[in-house]
Amino acid sequence: MPKQARALRTYDRVLDAAAYEFARYGYANANLQNIADRIRLTKGALYGHFSTKEDLAAALDNHLSSALGELLTEARVSPHSAPSRLRSLFLGLGRLFGTDARSLAALRLSAETARSAARPIPLLTETHGLVLHLVRETQKAGHWNASIPTIPLADLIVAALFGAFLTDTGSDAGHGRAGPDEAETVDAMWEALSQALDDTPAH
Repeated sequence: MPKQARALRTYDRVLDAAAYEFARYGYANANLQNIADRIRLTKGALYGHFSTKEDLAAALDNHLSSALGELLTEARVSPHSAPSRLRSLFLGLGRLFGTDARSLAALRLSAETARSAARPIPLLTETHGLVLHLVRETQKAGHWNASIPTIPLADLIVAALFGAFLTDTGSDAGHGRAGPDEAETVDAMWEALSQALDDTPAH
């Protein structure tokens, strides 16, 4: 295997191991030696890619920012209707956090940092703004009950989605291992939510 390809493969393995470590133990209790041991790498080899926990956390955050940015951009510029864009955004975020351990770890690190600083989680704030806009448009289109206050409804949607991945219910997700079950749970949540809010007359 060429040196560059081997280095990239090692880089990916380090990030995956770091995602597990951070998601399971949090930033303060994460240990670089544990990360190296998990993938049978010497600490010196690990330092060749990341010399500090800060560097690893930043790499995971960049990964999440890029993935989340794509989903938000698609929801903003898509030519589809607001209800369709809102559904795609909700399910897309569910699949991101349900199948991508790096994004899940970065989300939990972001929540941990925000709690310690007593401030909102930045990515939730950005997502909430777009969800609020799409909820308003969806209600205007007559797909959801327009008598329900828009802001609390957007709050509920964002809280339900992100809360599903920020709370440890004893599943593998609580230990840093994202999986399809979590994504399927989000699909079921969306169906229940949309059915409860649907104000379209029955045929």
